[in-house]
Amino acid sequence: MALQVNVNDILSQLYQNRGVVEFLFANRENITVNELLSREDVSAEQYQKLKSLDLVYEYESVVSLNDAVVAMFEDFMEIGEVTPGFINDYINELKRHIRFYQEVHEHRFLRSIKKYLKRINVALTREIIKLQKNVDDTYKNEANYRIKIHKLEDYREKRDTIIDFIRKTEEIIADTRQLFVHTNDQELYGIVNSLKINLIENLDFLIEIQTDITDYINKIQFQLDVYVKAQRLKEIKDHGTLHYRTNFNEVIKDITSLRFNNVKGPRTKIAIDFLFTDEGHVLCKKVAEKYKLSRLMMRGIAGKLPSNFKEQIIDTQIKLDVEKLVDRFLNQTKLNLFEYLIDYKFPKTVGNVTFEDRLSLFVEITMEYQNNLDFKYRLNYHDYLDNEKVKKRLGYTLILPLTKKEKAIK
Repeated sequence: MALQVNVNDILSQLYQNRGVVEFLFANRENITVNELLSREDVSAEQYQKLKSLDLVYEYESVVSLNDAVVAMFEDFMEIGEVTPGFINDYINELKRHIRFYQEVHEHRFLRSIKKYLKRINVALTREIIKLQKNVDDTYKNEANYRIKIHKLEDYREKRDTIIDFIRKTEEIIADTRQLFVHTNDQELYGIVNSLKINLIENLDFLIEIQTDITDYINKIQFQLDVYVKAQRLKEIKDHGTLHYRTNFNEVIKDITSLRFNNVKGPRTKIAIDFLFTDEGHVLCKKVAEKYKLSRLMMRGIAGKLPSNFKEQIIDTQIKLDVEKLVDRFLNQTKLNLFEYLIDYKFPKTVGNVTFEDRLSLFVEITMEYQNNLDFKYRLNYHDYLDNEKVKKRLGYTLILPLTKKEKAIK
């Protein structure tokens, strides 16, 4: 005698055995009865109860969830295989109830029209989401190249099928537009408008999916061609043909390829000018930390200049003719600007010029006479002792006098 089953029994069993249901849903193949009963959260009596309610099936000692339960979970989570066929059933039912409403204009047929319009709207969106997920999962997880290509070709056909259903739905809405207007039903008007908007968005999504499928197939075909060529090369090598009948070894010896020492360079191309900025230095530090390159960690970001840095050397500027100093620097070719200022012997009238004063003067000259200077955009380093007699190193930009040729170019 069959058990009397109601909704309460089904929900109660699904909740009480939720661990088993989750386990069977996640592992849908080759779960044996002994493996299931070895779990602590299910007993033989509970298992028999699930079987009696047809929530699980057993065939040749292999246990699986009821297909209806699996389909319910997949529909809610929008996963599983793409099955656009039932959308065609919704479209046929929509046409049928529209025909009935045109004949008798009864409200019960109008309710059915609304119901199937909503179902078509939801089903199209769900199938497109499932299609995108399946395309990505197939490309990432399928190991066999040929099966991967066949699956992607199948998804391309399903994409075309969904586009056909969208076109049919648009035709139905266009053909029955006057009928929907005459009903004067605000709810129906809102459902139709929402469906129109979603149809346009869904077409855009399908175009993106087609682009992804084409890109994936091209990549797989390229990988497959490389794999076939590698197989042929291995066969030639195994037969000794590569060594005895060709000059393969001589050709390989003449190739001087660069070795990267297992350090992968960043893929993103960055403008070189950007790397000379403070923001670019921050980026270089991040790259250096990631790839453990200590040589990029030496230079630090210069602090902000004080707003009154010119006022700090105003007394020196009164006694010092900076323009003549720059002219003398431009007429020599031995030293760069920083070395010239560090070694320069200032007149006695100027007084004692400290290292900080010379550094400030270096900054001022680079800012005010930049058109007369040749910036090499690379760093030199100067070792010095601070006030506490601690040895430090200062990095500065290499700046040289402009030559006549460079002046003509500028």
